[in-house]
Amino acid sequence: MPRSRPPHSVLWEVPSRPRPTLTRDDLVRAALALLDEAGFDGLTMRNLAERLGVQAASLYNHVRDKREVLALLADAIMAEVPPPESADAPWHDALYWLACDYRRALLTHRDAARLLSETTPLGPGPNRLRVLDDLVGILRGAGFAGEAAADAAWLCNTFVTGFVLEEQTQLVSSDDAAAGERQADVAGWLSQLPLEHYPNVLAVAGPLIDGETDRRFLFGLNTVLDGLELRLSTSRG
Repeated sequence: MPRSRPPHSVLWEVPSRPRPTLTRDDLVRAALALLDEAGFDGLTMRNLAERLGVQAASLYNHVRDKREVLALLADAIMAEVPPPESADAPWHDALYWLACDYRRALLTHRDAARLLSETTPLGPGPNRLRVLDDLVGILRGAGFAGEAAADAAWLCNTFVTGFVLEEQTQLVSSDDAAAGERQADVAGWLSQLPLEHYPNVLAVAGPLIDGETDRRFLFGLNTVLDGLELRLSTSRG
């Protein structure tokens, strides 16, 4: 007796492909892309799960909570800060370039400074610890020791992170046209101020308004470095 044919749907059924296994590296890459796209406030576990095509609960097979995701992201960003090029460079120069590279890495990713300010540099993560170790190593090589080296490292880290935090806050929802309009509004407002009440503000109104961030960053960085150099020479004297 001939066998009956199976239903048409069975003949054309395509076997489903197994879903690729999610790894922690996949999670971090997706989280970094989500941060760049949606910013810090858009970096939620739900949005991250949707981006990866998984249920939110499955993320907890790889991380304990959102705080660990933030720590892993901070470490991934700090991996973009290169190590000092030469151990023989003068400490002032080495610290200058480390700070510039640090700022550049933060500016590469949306809200990166806010992310780092929400996490601790002493948490898990080899890249962030490596940058901190490089920073402290430069300061110790210059002659700072113990508490002074720790406080100088804190100062340098806080200056760069805080500067970029302010810098990135100003960039949120802004474009060249909007920035130009704001500058024009501020200039118009300043022009109406009575000179007898605000002579010092009006004397530097132009540089106050233009806010060129590279100029201000380098001014602040060199002021920090000059202050550290002065403190070092004073302690030796």
